Amino acid sequence: MKYEKVALSIILVSLPCLIFDFLLPAYTRELGYTVFQLSILYSVYSFSGLIMRLLIGKISDRYSRYLVLSCAIFLNVIAYFLYSQTRGLGYLLAAGIVQGAAGILLTISAISLITAEKTSFAKGLGRYSGNRQLGGIIGIGLTFYVLNRTDFLEGWSQIFLISSAFAFVSLVLVFIKKPSHTSEPAFQTGKVVYTPLEQKIWMLNLLYCIPASLVGVLVIPYMMETYHVGMQAIGLVFMSPVILTAFLSPRIGQIGDKLGYKKTIFSATLIAAAFMIWLVFSPNLKIFAIVWTLYQIALTAQDYSLDALFVQGVPEQVMGDFYGKYMLGTSLGGIIGPFIGGSVSVLAGGRAPYFLCAVFLTAISIIVWKLIPIGGKSDRDGSGLTENQDGDIVI
Repeated sequence: MKYEKVALSIILVSLPCLIFDFLLPAYTRELGYTVFQLSILYSVYSFSGLIMRLLIGKISDRYSRYLVLSCAIFLNVIAYFLYSQTRGLGYLLAAGIVQGAAGILLTISAISLITAEKTSFAKGLGRYSGNRQLGGIIGIGLTFYVLNRTDFLEGWSQIFLISSAFAFVSLVLVFIKKPSHTSEPAFQTGKVVYTPLEQKIWMLNLLYCIPASLVGVLVIPYMMETYHVGMQAIGLVFMSPVILTAFLSPRIGQIGDKLGYKKTIFSATLIAAAFMIWLVFSPNLKIFAIVWTLYQIALTAQDYSLDALFVQGVPEQVMGDFYGKYMLGTSLGGIIGPFIGGSVSVLAGGRAPYFLCAVFLTAISIIVWKLIPIGGKSDRDGSGLTENQDGDIVI
């Protein structure tokens, strides 16, 4: 199955993927929860994702890409429906856990489809991300349409009920486009063992996710407190990077393919750190929106290049386990970052997490330059699979 055949399904299942980070803080605020409680909620989401990534990646390698994709979309149908019925933390936690499993499976299936095409991975990842963001843009339009016609709590329910219906349509489209026959790679027993360079890249991914999640959960409360604006104005701030990256994601991915992954990761990280400092001193919301957009583009370029460098030369038959463990670092960063951000915000004020993020990114850029070789990660010869005496797959 080629990725282009499921691109429309990816778009339709992704309606809440962008607006969710905007809606959840506002929704918990409407329910009377504090910023610290919101940080804890995000950490619980990430912790559950951490546990699932230990299992889902390896299990997914046993099944076809088609079946994994279908399961991912079906779980999204359930998660969105649970969100539509929630009125407290219990439902939010349950829906978040189901959505976390769906997201893991969706990413693994997309990565497998992209790598199977034997084309530029960073560009292919940009296509997938662009499709997700295009669905998110549609979701943003849906959100504004619904919230302009009802109160926020009722609008929340309607948005996710509609999203669940579109996800079901996405599932039907996947069934319609089911390949008549599949040639899936044979499943490999044992466990994946990273090379020393892959271990370093795994650690870099963890380090990157800490500052990214550190400020991400605090941006909306910060804008509300600093600029005294409503939810619609804040929504417009988030739309700028979303719209740009939705259409430019493949080109952003090509930056690493052409410039080199090490140079792209290093330069994009330093640029993101500079924009983070500039963000704090933005005199008004318009400047804040421009700087936030540039910051997001820089992080996107870094993210695509780091991912592309990591999966370069990885055999398709172990991609689920290989990339699932890589996303484990993302979950760990998602646990640590919000906790640090919420704590620093309470102890040192609203601007402190942003300065800490800039320092963190600058330090990471130095580590990148020292750890990643000039030529990047070497291509593997053949399948790159061997099995040692303990049954571990060394690649």
